[in-house]
Amino acid sequence: MVAVLVDTSSVDTRLAALEAELDALSAESLLDQTPEQARRTAERLQRLQARLSAKVAAAVRAVDALVPVGLGGSTGTADLLARDFGHDRTAAGRQVRFAQALGQKSATEQALADGAITEAGAALIVNTLRKVPDEHQERCERTLIRDAQRLSAKDLSRRARRIADVYASKPEVDRIEDASLEAQERRAWERTELWMADNRDGTWRGGFVLPDLQAELLRTMLDAFTAPRQGASRLDKLTDRTAPEPSPFPEPVEGTHHQRQGHAFAHLVERMPVDGLPQSGTTAATLVVTMELDDLRDGLAASTLATGTRLSAGETRRLACSADVIPAVLSGDSVPLDLGRSRRLFSKHQKTALGLRDLGCVAPGCDRPPAWSEVHHPIPWSAGGATDLDNAVMLCPRHHHQAHQQGWQFRRDRRGHVQTRGPDGRWRDDGRWRPSTGSGTDPSTGSGAA
Repeated sequence: MVAVLVDTSSVDTRLAALEAELDALSAESLLDQTPEQARRTAERLQRLQARLSAKVAAAVRAVDALVPVGLGGSTGTADLLARDFGHDRTAAGRQVRFAQALGQKSATEQALADGAITEAGAALIVNTLRKVPDEHQERCERTLIRDAQRLSAKDLSRRARRIADVYASKPEVDRIEDASLEAQERRAWERTELWMADNRDGTWRGGFVLPDLQAELLRTMLDAFTAPRQGASRLDKLTDRTAPEPSPFPEPVEGTHHQRQGHAFAHLVERMPVDGLPQSGTTAATLVVTMELDDLRDGLAASTLATGTRLSAGETRRLACSADVIPAVLSGDSVPLDLGRSRRLFSKHQKTALGLRDLGCVAPGCDRPPAWSEVHHPIPWSAGGATDLDNAVMLCPRHHHQAHQQGWQFRRDRRGHVQTRGPDGRWRDDGRWRPSTGSGTDPSTGSGAA
């Protein structure tokens, strides 16, 4: 074995040059830019941060390989890193594990080093690939790297859970995802907790950890109070229903989003009807799921809430015993979806179906959920447009206003997803990831499994 000497002085020289350039870029100089320049600068710095994180991971692996255990009394690489910077042993441990895993995925490491994906995206990819069979690793890695460059962090996480659709049939993908969701739900229930403490100044502080389902139910209640353009009458609905006039109920004050959510939570707790509280473990929520009723009763396919949160088949069946369940296809005699010209405003059931189809505002890049969105007629009702799902899209208040002012156009692609064309004349979709509906089909490319 021939030892290779590395010129460490070159590493020191390059790091010194990098430090000098960072020192030269002052915070004050960043304010002397046009708005477009400021935006480009922020993007470039974020990509440089991603590239630097790849170098940090390589440096951590070098420490792990070259520095003997016990140096300076350290108990290992993580302990040594924490002593040198940050003094956070837990964070250093995560850094070591990430660096080692990243070193085994050359394509992901290269994408991070190129600034094409974020460190969080790279971590999700390497963690997902641990559960993928060896023969499918390369194809799944390529798919996730591509998706990480166009999907939000939440959508990338959902897409990663169904990465098996790159190589497996839909029933097998459903089985894999359902097993993953059940394990996640078990872990979530074990971690569920709530604490409260008296600040002794007229307020309390607290915190909680909730599973996805219960957190989504709580957020839906709070959004009913805090969503834009919702009146105070919504707050009054939790007051005494037998009273001839609604009780006075103050609106949440104008402030930060967290303040408004806190006020809404306080109102919810204060006005919760005590005679409606459960006596033996029931739920007052209506569950909207995107799955066939046969699957709900017997199958392994996961279900989806209107917000996009996925639930295992077992959790869905349990809820079906204690809550009203609305299937995603809201058609038939019981729920009229296509009302034609008989009315101008969309019904509650139509809005529910639209939320499941559009997942919120369809404006490209917007992530507003259905609860914060309004229904827009692409063909105005005054111009003969029908009040049905074929002439409806969801838009948040800001984009709804822009659509009217700028004359946006809408169409559906071959998958039924809404595309938008604004003043620049280009058709774009909303960028959200949706689960595959075909056997063995990659939803991001439309290609079948090999």
